[in-house]
Amino acid sequence: MRKVLIVDDESSIRFVLARTCERAGVPWEEAGSAEEAREKLRALGVGAGGVGLLLLDVRLPGDDGLKLLGEVAGRPDSPFVVVMTAEDTMRTAVEAMKRGAADYLSKPFDLARVERIVRDLSAAPADAHEAADPEAPLVGVDPGAEPVEARRYRELSLPETLVGRSTAMVEVYKEIGRVARTEMTVLLMGESGTGKELVARAVHANSTRARGPFVTVNMAAIPKDLIESELYGHERGSFTGAVDRRPGKFELASGGTLFLDEIGELPIDLQAKLLRVLQEREVDRVGGNRPLPVDVRIVAATNADLARSVEEGRFRRDLYYRLAVVPIRLPPLREREGDVVLLARHFLARYGEQLKGRALTLGKDAEPLLLAHPWPGNVRELQNVIQRALLKLNGQRVGARDLVGLLPAAATQERGLGAVVEAILDAPAPPAGRYQSALASVEAPLIGAALARTHGNQLRAAELLGMNRNTLRERMRALGMKPR
Repeated sequence: MRKVLIVDDESSIRFVLARTCERAGVPWEEAGSAEEAREKLRALGVGAGGVGLLLLDVRLPGDDGLKLLGEVAGRPDSPFVVVMTAEDTMRTAVEAMKRGAADYLSKPFDLARVERIVRDLSAAPADAHEAADPEAPLVGVDPGAEPVEARRYRELSLPETLVGRSTAMVEVYKEIGRVARTEMTVLLMGESGTGKELVARAVHANSTRARGPFVTVNMAAIPKDLIESELYGHERGSFTGAVDRRPGKFELASGGTLFLDEIGELPIDLQAKLLRVLQEREVDRVGGNRPLPVDVRIVAATNADLARSVEEGRFRRDLYYRLAVVPIRLPPLREREGDVVLLARHFLARYGEQLKGRALTLGKDAEPLLLAHPWPGNVRELQNVIQRALLKLNGQRVGARDLVGLLPAAATQERGLGAVVEAILDAPAPPAGRYQSALASVEAPLIGAALARTHGNQLRAAELLGMNRNTLRERMRALGMKPR
């Protein structure tokens, strides 16, 4: 069994991780900086009896963890690297996975998960990677220089647009980082408003094609008789109205990424030609007489269940498998614990200056109302709610009163429960159903009020509500409510 090298500048973190390794029955070594880690790697080596796994913090004195990751992961026989960070953002997660990390952990740790990772990766065979030149240095040719590939990725990365720190979103970030290093076709699946185009743009921006174009086609927005012309282009005179030669989206995206949004809306009689284009990487313009090679990376997206469409004969099975090389599921907002308030603050910062010309804050009384709503329209709905609240805002803070008329839970405080129930029955049924929507509209404000009265004391709040503390904690987790 190979050793684990724990690299973190905080001795308390190293102590906790060392005890975790001990419980997993795995030997470990420690380092407090990137330079000390390099020395340990040279001394211990890799392979049998050497280092098989690095638990690597991002924030280190001197060189940071991502730079060390780029050096270590560049070797064919490199140990596995699990990146650790308290800065749980899209940029860090994507960058870590792009540079070759095996996994990504955010602080504070789920120690049971860390123990599983330690046990599994340290037990992997020493020859899991191809053998390297035994005379090559253990960590990079020049430990002080950033690898060229890592530097190129860093230069191409654009400012992050995805916001969220929930476990579900971190998994999405990790998938973006993994797939960005490849040319694989990606299929994004998720409800409307979950941010599929933002993920597609993140894949493009973090790939080697980032300097090329990013071209979007919405299949649901194009009339059927114009789809072929829109995708593949047409020659002059090929049909009525074709007064000039026109390149299609595949040609316009050459050297970059083509985003095929709402791919499930493509009529089945046109799917065979798209399949051939994806296989042959060449297009035939409408009215043309010679194929044109295209160099594009495909990212497709759907809010439909394509697997079911295949079974129902509405989508070709072979095209489905051609598109779903790397499927990524985007979680709905109701599954992103803790992200609702984070996103609300993000939109306040984004639109506050634009609409009001001043910095704005989110009131504590508004948080339980936001958490109680099921958000059937997902992030797009939340964005619209914040924008509408800002239009009628007079002060510096968006509170519960500013959400009245925008969220059923806000009406609970303003007009009483009966009016909320009537509003829920009159409104279109949300995905979770009217019953669950009504419960959510009451439960989160009730728990929030109980916690406010007890100054955040969960035991006293549970007693006030007539439940035990464990039940209260479970309901808070389910509703995405953080302890005060």
